[in-house]
Amino acid sequence: MSILDMIQKVEPQAPRITLYGVPGVGKSTLANEFPDALFILTEENNVVGCEAFPVCKTLDQLREIIKQLRELDVIPYKTIVIDSISKLDQLIIANVIATSPPGKRGETVSTIAAAYGGYGAGFLKAASLHRAFKAQMDALAKRGITIIFISHIEIKNCKRPDQEDYHVYTLVMNGDASRAVYIDDVDMVGFCKMKSMTVETESGRNLIKSLGYRTISVGITEVHASKNRFSMPDEIPMTFADIEKYIPFYTNKKEVTL
Repeated sequence: MSILDMIQKVEPQAPRITLYGVPGVGKSTLANEFPDALFILTEENNVVGCEAFPVCKTLDQLREIIKQLRELDVIPYKTIVIDSISKLDQLIIANVIATSPPGKRGETVSTIAAAYGGYGAGFLKAASLHRAFKAQMDALAKRGITIIFISHIEIKNCKRPDQEDYHVYTLVMNGDASRAVYIDDVDMVGFCKMKSMTVETESGRNLIKSLGYRTISVGITEVHASKNRFSMPDEIPMTFADIEKYIPFYTNKKEVTL
C-alpha cells in the first residue's frame, strides 16, 4: 500500500464556539437560536423556553452530566451550550482548593495561589481540569454536536516588550493557561457587543451613542479576543442566521437537503 493511500479528505466538523460579552448583551439568547440547543448550566441564565439541566453547583455534578450524555447511543440535541465557563472556572477553583494537600505546616489551603504547594501549581492544576473538560466536549463535537462556551468579560492589562502596555477585552478566567483552552483550540471566538459610535457634542465632549443593534466581532485584533476559521468578515450581525452561512458544517447540510 502506498503512503498516498492514507490520505483522507477533511470533512466539515461540528463547530466549537466561544461567545463572550457584557451582561445582558444576549449571549445565551443567541446560543438558544442554534439548532436543538441543550444548556448545561453553571449559573441561571433566565432564557425563557430553553432546555437545560438544573444548575450545577459542583464540578462533580457537571462531570456526571457529561459522562451520562457521552454514554447515550443517540443524543437528541444538535447543540450543547455551557453557560457559563466563567462560573465553571469558579467550580474548578473550588475543586482545586478542596483536593489540594495541606500546606507545609499542615494548614488547610484556602486559595488557589497556595494550592498544591503554591508557586503556580494550583493554577496549572486548574488549567489541566479545564483541558480535561474541553476534551470531553470535543468528543461530543466529533459526534456532530455543536459546542458553545459562554463566558463573562473582563479587561486585562497586556504587556509587550516592543510597545506600551494596553488593555484588551477577554474571557473571565483564573489565568492565561485556563483562558487559552477556550480561545486557542476552538473554531470561533466571538466578542458580542452593542454597536455604537462616538459623537462629539457642541462643547467638544465625546459621547458613546448606541446604534440599537448587536454585532459579533470575529476578526483577529489586539483590542479583544476574537477569531474564526470560517473566512468570516471581521464583524457580523449577532444572529444564528448570520453565523451559519459561513460555517461549512451547516451550509453543506443545506446543499445536501436541496
